[in-house]
Amino acid sequence: MLVTMKLHDREGDVVEVSLPGRYEVCPRCGGKGSIVNPAVDGNGLSDRDFEEDPDFEEAYFSGVYDIPCLECLGKKVIAIPDVARCNFAQKRLLVTERRWQKDEFDYLALCRSEQRALGIV
Repeated sequence: MLVTMKLHDREGDVVEVSLPGRYEVCPRCGGKGSIVNPAVDGNGLSDRDFEEDPDFEEAYFSGVYDIPCLECLGKKVIAIPDVARCNFAQKRLLVTERRWQKDEFDYLALCRSEQRALGIV
């Protein structure tokens, strides 16, 4: 099977590549195929939320608020690159993408830190 992905090359341009792939259990839903709607518990719930409304607790745990997983779309698995089957050039693209993602993450963390220092957020 092939997995088509959009990755950043060395110049930072986005390129579409097909890589050897394999299926893995969805990390978001754990293979269940559904998750609780983030609009319901996206900000977190406490014991108090359930104590105040026992019907809500029952509905919550029975799956009333579940929606198809946003990652696997209910398929329970996702396709990921099979690095062991990639050639050297494909592995280099994956490493370049990981570096790009790390740099982007670090940059955003620095921006958030500066915003906190300035009292913006």
